[in-house]
Amino acid sequence: MTIILRAARLALPTLFFGYAILANLSLATGPHPAVVLPDAGLLSGGLTRDLDGIYKKDLPHMGPSFGLIGAARYALLGEARKGAVVGQDGWLFSSEEVRPLPTDAQLAGVVKTVLGIRAQLLQGGTELVVVPLPAKIDIYRGISPDVAFGEALATLCADFSADLKARGVAVVDARRALLDPVEPVFFATDTHWTPHGADLVASAIAASGTILPGPLSYDRTQAAPKPLTGDLVSFVTTAAMAPRVGLAVESVIPATQTPVDAGSDIFGGAATDIVLVGTSYSANPDWGFADALMRTLGRDVVSVAEQGLGPLRPMQDYLAGGDFRTDPPAIVIWEMPIRYLTDPALWPDVAARDPKVAALPQQENPDG
Repeated sequence: MTIILRAARLALPTLFFGYAILANLSLATGPHPAVVLPDAGLLSGGLTRDLDGIYKKDLPHMGPSFGLIGAARYALLGEARKGAVVGQDGWLFSSEEVRPLPTDAQLAGVVKTVLGIRAQLLQGGTELVVVPLPAKIDIYRGISPDVAFGEALATLCADFSADLKARGVAVVDARRALLDPVEPVFFATDTHWTPHGADLVASAIAASGTILPGPLSYDRTQAAPKPLTGDLVSFVTTAAMAPRVGLAVESVIPATQTPVDAGSDIFGGAATDIVLVGTSYSANPDWGFADALMRTLGRDVVSVAEQGLGPLRPMQDYLAGGDFRTDPPAIVIWEMPIRYLTDPALWPDVAARDPKVAALPQQENPDG
């Protein structure tokens, strides 16, 4: 017993200092940004902040520790870090879908912004079609953390759509198309819809009567399925650890699409026909929303959607760009996830949130 205690006294410091040497060598030789000395001197705190950030982010043990602790918390407590909420049967949902709802005044501010965008488009002779996308936590409310979240966002989607329609804006009901599907319309561990969900919404737009069909047809060639680790997994654990706690690797089938006979296009010529503006639901080619619109509408669609900016910024970028001024399209389709209506920071005409009228409680888990 004495020998074991002595060995432990020697081994623990050796392991500690050995790890410290290896960790600092890794940081010193790794691809880390150089630490820049602050102009105000070493006592300003800038150098300490930079070094602290590097140590927290890049120490060799951070990745495995993050994955192990996150996996244990998910498996034992059913919790994720801030950014995701845990549903049932391995389903994850974005915490953006459980934010407090906007007040009536805030929603009116969003509608005002949309009306301003439509007026600007009409000046160029362009019609606007708005496609509010329902929340994943609404469509799959039965396996969500609480059905109240989905019910609230369904009401918000209906109110927003009705308000726009009352002011003469063309709106397509994407929610109805995504209810009770045979195949999944959202990925279990990702924020986004599946290609099947994108197809259903594209078909709903074509069937809505808001856009006349064209004569184009397209050949579509599918590639081999490729694995997909959902973007919400990063709020739980690492991609390597996720399958061990029931967060399965999903798959998506990429595809390429070409027009069969562009010569028969009655909309052919220099003018742009339809422009798709929106978020990552439209921008990611793996979901295939722009291609699905072309197939179902029989018309050419140019996507200017952008990832990570919400629905308004890509529209503002497009209107400010030269393409709209020199070649305004016949129609702009604006894809708009309903969860972004709950972020007042994205909308210039929305007043500061009043916490007293929040319809949903804060459910985000503390980060850590």
